[in-house]
Amino acid sequence: MTPHALLVPRTCNTSDRRTIRWWECELVDMDGSRHIRHQAFFSIGEAKSWASAQGYPVSDDTASSREV
Repeated sequence: MTPHALLVPRTCNTSDRRTIRWWECELVDMDGSRHIRHQAFFSIGEAKSWASAQGYPVSDDTASSREV
């Protein structure tokens, strides 16, 4: 299996009715997957860049399909 990253969209509604959106990365390789919760990304480009720097590329179709 080729190591890759999945982008996981997150949403939080605050008490003053604001909506905050961010993405987290799930790094997948032969040993399984690791969900990186301590690293929040506020743009898909930032998340893809970070994952690629870690050696886990993100395919364009995976990022767009998870962004709902």
